[in-house]
Amino acid sequence: MSDWKEIASAPRDGTEIILRKGDRVTAGAWIEWTKSEAEFHSNGTYLGNYEYDSGASWSSWDGGFCDDDEPTHWQPLPAPPTE
Repeated sequence: MSDWKEIASAPRDGTEIILRKGDRVTAGAWIEWTKSEAEFHSNGTYLGNYEYDSGASWSSWDGGFCDDDEPTHWQPLPAPPTE
């Protein structure tokens, strides 16, 4: 494979791509998440959703990258076989 691009130019919209750092090469995507739950007043009145966790990171099929070990380069996935 050639034409590796700097990770700063990678799509961050959930598109699956090939990620690389050193000898490690894997498929993955930039994933953003928000976890929330409904919040209610003691009288049962709905107050809205309370966000208790959110974030974003590079996720890959072999377990993901972490904030201090992010990929450095990327490539688009190749086209699937035609036959």
